[in-house]
Order: sequence, then structure tokens, then C-alpha cells
Amino acid sequence: MNNYQLTIKVDDKQVVLERILQVTRYRGFLISGIHAEVNTGTHIGTIVLSVRSERPISLLTDQINKLIDIKEVKVDNDVAQQINA
Repeated sequence: MNNYQLTIKVDDKQVVLERILQVTRYRGFLISGIHAEVNTGTHIGTIVLSVRSERPISLLTDQINKLIDIKEVKVDNDVAQQINA
């Protein structure tokens, strides 16, 4: 099973985290960790999501990018390689 770490920049809206978690579940990824914080000055939130799956990570990142209030999705390959080692 492959491990991935995503860094997601979002608008500070109440339902964004729920939408991300729902898409993650629908796409068959298991969440192994999550950290979320909001910069109150810019109203931009940062969510660091650790997931695992046999599926390619592009299946998840493409769907998260389609959600409203998503600014950016990045896959941290360095962390993913360390987790998989």
C-alpha cells in the first residue's frame, strides 16, 4: 500500500474539510493523519493530509482540485518516500 502526504490550501470555510474527507473516502483512500490550521489574517487554511491506498494519488488530487474553495493541492513526494521506506 502506498502512502502519500498532501498539502491543501483552502478558503476558510466551514464545509471545506468535510468535502475533502468525503472525496477521500469516496475515492478509496484511507486517512492515516490530518493536521489543519487557518491563518486568520489571510483567511486561508492549510490542511496536511496523510493517506494510504493502492490507487494512484492523481485519482484523489484531481477530485480535490475540483472542489469549491480549494486553492492548491500539492503532493509532498519526499515525505511519501520516507513513509514508504
